[in-house]
Amino acid sequence: MDYKRCLNNMVMIKLDPENDSIKLKNGMELYVDNTYDKEKHATVTGEIYGLPSHLSYSGEGNKGMPWLTTMDLNFGDHVIIYYMSVINALAKESKRYILEGKDRYIFTEYQNVFAVYGDGFVKPLNGYCLIEPCDDPFITEKKKRMEKIGLELITFSKKSNVNVSFGVVRYVSAPNREYVDESNTDDGVDVKVGDTVVLRRITDIPLQYQLHQKVNSGKGLLRVQRRFMLAKL
Repeated sequence: MDYKRCLNNMVMIKLDPENDSIKLKNGMELYVDNTYDKEKHATVTGEIYGLPSHLSYSGEGNKGMPWLTTMDLNFGDHVIIYYMSVINALAKESKRYILEGKDRYIFTEYQNVFAVYGDGFVKPLNGYCLIEPCDDPFITEKKKRMEKIGLELITFSKKSNVNVSFGVVRYVSAPNREYVDESNTDDGVDVKVGDTVVLRRITDIPLQYQLHQKVNSGKGLLRVQRRFMLAKL
């Protein structure tokens, strides 16, 4: 199929093959049942086959983009997208897909694209930062201090705080310039690669689920916009 010009902030994506198998380190292939836990097995990667000429942002709710950002995609880019946008596009009632033999093409909104990736690089889009989870740095530091005096800190839960989580910024995109919801902003949220940040736990959403990760050497990443970061340590 040739590249297409889309309308209304829509992008057309040729999905990668279905996630019905995984390759083990020894080279063997293990088949999995992807009919359950669809959010964990949805194909969230693919190649860009259609783009709008520009992004439409009105500043009004439910009318155009939810935030003002620069369109930073090209035909042929390989991308990671929101799993529900794939599930919804492939639903028979939505009619937002094209099938050509085994090839599956879907249409989804530009804001549902989280990152471009390729051989050796990852570039987040739509104001997202990709964050590698880490342990609570305060607990880690306390353990080190106690080890120096020959004591051991015992914790009874892996989650030191039920309200927040911690992570190290691995990839950043340009801030969004404006949001439809005026109470949100990226202004003043100055983060860079290597920073440790505090996140509201409800916003620490995986970029990809563990079985099918394709970036960051298999280490899990969270996708979080700056507006949801609480602090930089």
